[in-house]
Amino acid sequence: MAGDAFKKVQPGQRLEITAEAYNAFLDAARAVRKHKQFGTEASPFFRQSGIVKVKNASGSDQARFAVLGLTTPIILPADNLDEFKRQVTFQGVVPVPNQHAGRFAVLLEPVAAGQIGLAVIAGVAPVRLAVDPAQLYDGAEIIPGDTEKLRNVPHGSARVLWIQPYDPNDPSSLYRRWAIVRLDHGDAQAHVLITSNVPDENGYYPGEVQRYDVATKTWQTLFPCKVMDINQ
Repeated sequence: MAGDAFKKVQPGQRLEITAEAYNAFLDAARAVRKHKQFGTEASPFFRQSGIVKVKNASGSDQARFAVLGLTTPIILPADNLDEFKRQVTFQGVVPVPNQHAGRFAVLLEPVAAGQIGLAVIAGVAPVRLAVDPAQLYDGAEIIPGDTEKLRNVPHGSARVLWIQPYDPNDPSSLYRRWAIVRLDHGDAQAHVLITSNVPDENGYYPGEVQRYDVATKTWQTLFPCKVMDINQ
């Protein structure tokens, strides 16, 4: 009766490798070599596409739970189509206005400048929030030029699930607190200002889709629209 080809060898025991075991070792080594990327074993991240690899292109080391704006993939289709299709990757930079609202990731580990780490782009993650102590909101968005935290806003591309209560023993928590947010493009809900109470011939009222600007504390018109009164 044949023995176990993969039975471990005890100290001092004579080493005898069967053809079956030797070939299995070769197959395993070839598989590891085939799937190595960036100096570490690459994983099929499409099983959890909300966690991706991000290269820290911000120019400085970034701590765990830092916020980086997303730009181009690390590997483009023209460079290596197979690798581009195998896993989602991005370059991560310091967030800037009008580019990274809704296009950012939260690092799951410290990442040195120029190195690659794991980050959340969709799903739930802890993050620091800059807050207004007089009013806490349900949304969160990037702060241009700031990789340390997000800003708590009336509506944004992240949904706030929980905010750390103010701690009198920690004065800094008045304006900066830990939170748990869901990165899910939470800005999908529109805020509409009805500009007239007179409907058109089809029963629609004129309005304007607006967005609240935290810096100026004003509502800004994005584009005109028409709405209907669902109570009629």
